[in-house]
Amino acid sequence: MGKLIFCSGKRTERPYVLPVTGHRIYSIEELCHYIYNNIYSIDETLFTDSLTDWIRTELGLAVRAEKLELSIRQRADFKTLLAIILCSADYYTEQEIKNLLLTVDEIRAMPAVKRWFIKANSLLEGGRYAEAAAQYDRLLVSEEAKDLSPGEYGDVLHNLAIASLHIYEPERAIELFRHAYERNHRDETLRQYMYALWLVKGREEFEAAAEEYRLNETVKEEIVLRMEQLSRDAGMSRETGEIRKLREMLGLGENDAVKAKSRQIIDKWIREIRHMKQHEQ
Repeated sequence: MGKLIFCSGKRTERPYVLPVTGHRIYSIEELCHYIYNNIYSIDETLFTDSLTDWIRTELGLAVRAEKLELSIRQRADFKTLLAIILCSADYYTEQEIKNLLLTVDEIRAMPAVKRWFIKANSLLEGGRYAEAAAQYDRLLVSEEAKDLSPGEYGDVLHNLAIASLHIYEPERAIELFRHAYERNHRDETLRQYMYALWLVKGREEFEAAAEEYRLNETVKEEIVLRMEQLSRDAGMSRETGEIRKLREMLGLGENDAVKAKSRQIIDKWIREIRHMKQHEQ
């Protein structure tokens, strides 16, 4: 459940839809809350003519909208634009706003590539997997990628692998997890690589990789037990019958239907594996 936001200002029936995330905003308090809690992933592109029009017409804050509009035309800095919005309601204290503006200074002092990584992570956490993958890809081929340490580069690959799983690119995800582990040497990356390898390639490939990477026996046993349980559950579920039907459908040339059903089944497996991982943490 989301946070309960108390609104002293007007709450409109026509929300403002943020272009990047698709998040719906219904009041000035909600806009302040969104900015405050997403400060690492927003920039000047938040402040558009459509936003000022919405503030004026839907929220009835004509004076505030005109001030924001004038500041945008005068190319005011990012912190000034933020302050105009955050001071439009009593949702945050003066000290909280000052602290947020200090955080902005810290963010702007970061290398560009790290800011891009934070933005991509925000898209990933928001379930916008295709956009997150595109952002990670852009980061990896950028000139600024040279500013990343091997471990940081590996973390980017790890998150790109997760996004790839969700957009049904399991083969690519396996390779990304492998390359990520070779750079960041994180246990979590190796674990995810092993899960993905078993899921897509099968147990034989998993066993070979476990030997190659000298997988901790305790971790290996956990993965084996969970994957075997998942396999047993799958064998008893109706998806097993559906998989058998897929072969028949392929023979009849129903490729689109086969693809759609395959994605549903794979997505369910991915969710189950990630759910199991959450219980391990």
